[in-house]
Amino acid sequence: MRREPGQDFNLPELDQLLARLGQWRTRLPGWWMIFLVIFALWLGSGIYIVNPDQIGVVQRFGAYRYTTNPGPHWRLPWPIEQVTKPRVTKVERLEIGFRTYAGGAPGQYRSEPAEALMLTGDENIVKLEFIVQYRIKDPMDYLFRVRDQVATIKQAAEAAMREVIGKRKIDEALTEGKAEIRSSSRTCIRPTRSSRPSATWPAPRRTRAG
Repeated sequence: MRREPGQDFNLPELDQLLARLGQWRTRLPGWWMIFLVIFALWLGSGIYIVNPDQIGVVQRFGAYRYTTNPGPHWRLPWPIEQVTKPRVTKVERLEIGFRTYAGGAPGQYRSEPAEALMLTGDENIVKLEFIVQYRIKDPMDYLFRVRDQVATIKQAAEAAMREVIGKRKIDEALTEGKAEIRSSSRTCIRPTRSSRPSATWPAPRRTRAG
């Protein structure tokens, strides 16, 4: 800066400036170390393990990116990527017409009439309690094409069973037709392409004859 004649040269004192610079120079390495430690921890949070009964489905900013097989893997840490690990070999179980509220031997069950009561083809009502077992077939379909997977499978299974029971007489449903009903219901239960369903149930019970 050029100094005009008669003008005071007003600048901060050099010793104060040098003192401040010295403080920053001594503090800067410490802040860098903290930053590097935090950055290393952030990178390390991207390590994940896929169990033998799972498959890893990685999303980048919410969109599907790739899948990984069982074993240790690394992904870009949150919030860039996240991983979901559905169990593709585990057989899931849904109870329709009843609920188990206490396990053990013997178990304790509660009936659900709204689900269990079904109309037969000859206009009788049976109380049907059954179990749907399913396994995830396509993780991408299961995760991204069905909003509420369990509710969707349950509704599809109940609707399929009502359709099958509605085409048969009550005596057929109670006696020799049970194996055929089981087979037909398995064919009808197609909630999504993402699961392989099957159905098993105890013997239906007559509740009212028309």
